[in-house]
Amino acid sequence: MSEANAGTPQTHSEPDSVDTAPKRRGPGLAAQVLIGLVLGVIAGVVFGEWMSHLKIIGDVFVGLLQMTVLPYIVVSLVYSLGRLSYEEIGLLAKKSGAFILIFWGIAIFIIVSMVIAFPSWPSAAFFSTSLIEEREPVDLVKLYIPSNPFASLANGVVPAIVLVSLAGGLALSGVSNKQYLLKNLEMASDAIMRIAQFVVQLAPLGVFALVGAMAGTISVEELGRLQVYILTYIGAALLLSFFILPGIVSIMTPIPFSRVVSGTQDALITAFATYNLLIVLPLLSERIKQMLEEVDQLDADSESAADLIVPINFNLPNLGKLLGLSFIPFAGWFAGSPISIIDYPQFLTVGLFSFFGEVVVALPFLLDLMRIPADTFQVFLAIDQVSGRFGTLLAGMHTVVLGLLTAVAVNGKLRVNWAKIGRHALISVLLVFALFGGLRLFFEYVVPQEYRLYHALTEMDLVSKRVDSKIVPLEVIKPLEETDERRRIDVIRNRGRLNVGYVSASLPYAYRRESEDLIGLEIDIIHLLADDLGVALNMIEIERDDVADHLNSGVIDLAIGGLFATPERAMAFRLSEPYMNASLSLVVRDHRRSEFAEWDQVRAMTDLKLALVDIPFYVRRAERAFPFADIVVVESPREFLEAPEGKFDALVYSAEAGSAWTLLYPSFSVVLPKPGVISVPVIFGLPSDAPSLSRYVNAWIALNKSSRQIDRLYKYWILGQGASHKKKRWSVVHNILGW
Repeated sequence: MSEANAGTPQTHSEPDSVDTAPKRRGPGLAAQVLIGLVLGVIAGVVFGEWMSHLKIIGDVFVGLLQMTVLPYIVVSLVYSLGRLSYEEIGLLAKKSGAFILIFWGIAIFIIVSMVIAFPSWPSAAFFSTSLIEEREPVDLVKLYIPSNPFASLANGVVPAIVLVSLAGGLALSGVSNKQYLLKNLEMASDAIMRIAQFVVQLAPLGVFALVGAMAGTISVEELGRLQVYILTYIGAALLLSFFILPGIVSIMTPIPFSRVVSGTQDALITAFATYNLLIVLPLLSERIKQMLEEVDQLDADSESAADLIVPINFNLPNLGKLLGLSFIPFAGWFAGSPISIIDYPQFLTVGLFSFFGEVVVALPFLLDLMRIPADTFQVFLAIDQVSGRFGTLLAGMHTVVLGLLTAVAVNGKLRVNWAKIGRHALISVLLVFALFGGLRLFFEYVVPQEYRLYHALTEMDLVSKRVDSKIVPLEVIKPLEETDERRRIDVIRNRGRLNVGYVSASLPYAYRRESEDLIGLEIDIIHLLADDLGVALNMIEIERDDVADHLNSGVIDLAIGGLFATPERAMAFRLSEPYMNASLSLVVRDHRRSEFAEWDQVRAMTDLKLALVDIPFYVRRAERAFPFADIVVVESPREFLEAPEGKFDALVYSAEAGSAWTLLYPSFSVVLPKPGVISVPVIFGLPSDAPSLSRYVNAWIALNKSSRQIDRLYKYWILGQGASHKKKRWSVVHNILGW
């Protein structure tokens, strides 16, 4: 919820009745929001996954919150600047601009340092389409220069919207007879705020729905990981609010450290309780003047500075708001896709300008920019009801400190003692590292999280209707007679069973779980195919190198196991129509992700040791693409993943299958180097002399692709949707009441 539109207190008119008995007043909006949050958590624990149905209510609430944000940015920035003269703008810019930049620098330092607190818990994730989505390179000109302001508004390009609004406000400052337009802008701002205030009244219900849906569906492991952000954020906000910022004031002005804290505590507590900075702005301005008067620093100039800087600072990215940027690195860590060190300059620059607007618009934009799954924004909305209050408290302290420093600077009484400033900076840096380093030790040694995600692969089950299926040893199956080879489909129907050869341990296409059941994407597809053929299944384990021999001899009718289409395979046996495209990637150790971010980086490595599964076509391609690399053929990804560190640098493998393997080996990650994504068709193997079977299978694949059946199975097995459906999260109604 934004600081601008959260928690407006309700007003109560005097009763007309003569009955003067005191009326019972209900809890205020802030209390209602807290009640909604608590009830959401309780409902999630009690009702579990039933609460997922409330997600749509939470989505409606979020949409209503975002509805007024962009209009508010435009109107408020134009109005705030337009009502000032150029002299006032120049004075404020001169006196407060340096402090604003310093505070932004402090925010960036804190945000980058917060990553220290993120523990090295094992982490992995199913394949995500965000890895392969083709995005145009960031065009900084389009991002910041609004050549078409209406297009920027329509597409939510926040930096460009802020810039055009600032330009409009500055232009309006020099216009004569502007009071009429200013009055209209003020009324427009009031109207927007009335809409926002109405939406805020829905906050208890919206928070209940968001928190309830999250608490009912989030896994125990994910819940444990959320404490990392909450505690780190709160620690940073408190350190800034009660040491770093008041310390700057005590060094550079006559106002003592303790007075900065005690003189603002009522306003800060109110802002914290109501989750609303806007309603305490007048109170903050008054407290600034009181503290200035106590040290004989209040005159007409400093009073004017205080009156101007408080409302203007509300429209700038303050420390409380900027601290929300730390969610982006956390979301990357949470999703198993941490931001690369080389992406931080872009992230911080774009993020700073994006936060001239509202967090609920800026964060989805930044998540998309950094290729982090957009679903993590729902996590932010839920936990922000707790952590965001500390951000509002920090925003209040930042406003007070900036007002005090600017007012004293206007008087020319600012003290610059470099020795004291350096000592305070050094102590602050040491405290930052001690705080985040201590949290890191706490997370890793006091509340360590057991890695459980590898169970996801074994707990998934087939979606399709199961036909009778049994695993048959290879030696039991006899080759077909030569006369039967060309009428293969008739033989299959007469036999009543489809002989399917599968390459073992082909995650996530075909693999055995602990119960010895065969599961996977292609197992699901084959059950569908057999059901439509009206036959049962014989599943026969084969070696990858023997696929052609077993198909053409009639031992098996179909081969599966994540087979890529290659020219050699097309010459050796028939290839079915591709049922999906895989994406070539590199599987590397987590700590080496940044080394393989671009193909040019990889090609330039002179001592590169690359592992490849034995597919001659791709081995030759790799030898040409990486002339300085030592190419090593492996029988299985497991050979690479279990090798001692240093034996291999990377495994060339599909991103879809590689992501599944990283669930078993979470110290590895999948990297798709830039630029471009290399797609590879995934097919089934068919006998060379079985045209009728080939026609049937190809038509069947085309039909099930067009009907979205294969797409549904792709989402279930490749994107991991099946992992969330297999095992219900613990809840009272399921695990205690047995409902």
